Amino acid sequence: MKPKKLKLYVWDGHDVLPDYTSGMICVYAYSITQALKLIEKKYSSYMNHFPVNDYKIIRKPEAFAIHGGG
Repeated sequence: MKPKKLKLYVWDGHDVLPDYTSGMICVYAYSITQALKLIEKKYSSYMNHFPVNDYKIIRKPEAFAIHGGG
């Protein structure tokens, strides 16, 4: 049996940890279910407006940038 591989789940853009601008959440987990549980544990107050199904899975080297604004 192959060992499970961790994946990087990324949520960015509209409705992610909004303040003056949108934010970003990255979770290193074995599954989307585990990733969502980890988010809920740390950021439960944002889960009512969180775009649960709007994520990317990163499996290879990648770079990201989210520009700030106000």
